Amino acid sequence: MKKTTINILRYAIFVTLLLVILLPLLFVLISSFKSNDEIFLNPWGLPERFDPESYITIFVTNDMLRYLMNSIIYATITCVVVILASAMAAYAITRMKWKYSQLCMAYFLMGIMVPIHALLVPLYIAVARMGLPGTTGLVLVYIASAIPTAIFILAGYLKGVPSELEEAAVIDGATVGVLFRKVILPILKPSIATVTILTFLGVWNDLILGLVFLFKDRTKTVQLFISQYSGANYTNYGNMLSSIVVAVFPMILVYTFMSEKLVNGMMQGAVKG
Repeated sequence: MKKTTINILRYAIFVTLLLVILLPLLFVLISSFKSNDEIFLNPWGLPERFDPESYITIFVTNDMLRYLMNSIIYATITCVVVILASAMAAYAITRMKWKYSQLCMAYFLMGIMVPIHALLVPLYIAVARMGLPGTTGLVLVYIASAIPTAIFILAGYLKGVPSELEEAAVIDGATVGVLFRKVILPILKPSIATVTILTFLGVWNDLILGLVFLFKDRTKTVQLFISQYSGANYTNYGNMLSSIVVAVFPMILVYTFMSEKLVNGMMQGAVKG
């Protein structure tokens, strides 16, 4: 009887959390097919007719696809560089014996302690003095802000991995490069999936850094595209909600295909670390 009660409570909590997550998404999806007037007059009901006009407007008239591609490009470049650089750094810190390895790890961890948005002014000044274009400077800031967390996750996972495989590869004559490419990277796959999702979503959802570093309209991100529909005197809720639905879709795809590895990477890293 006690076990049955616990199971009922557990499922009740799961269903409640599911509703808390899904209902706002459902509200946004349904409202995206309404006009501005209908959103205010009938916010909780179904639309009188499912009108795709706002979706046609954001793609045909306002060219949302370009902004989606910009965000995908920035997020992809950031993920690739962060994974390679962080994996090499985590390997050097955890596996190679050198005097300042722990000091180096502490230095990277300082990047987690300080929020990136607290450094906007010095970052902008530094990027401007280096003469970097908006997109290049923005991607570099994305990479720099993501590397500390990535190193923390990868190093924590790698600390619990036995070194026998590496020793066997060294005995077989493997160089450091071959060892890293053929032994370490395959071992790190679960934690790399975790880093990929966290980094991709961090770049995709960013608004403030894009506002600071991007000035040309053709280089702006999808979040900046969404923000243009909200103004001081008027907000086009139909177009804004349609843009939100489209922007959420790639995140759902990324998480759907990599969610299992994300959970495995975080759980194994926690146990092994």
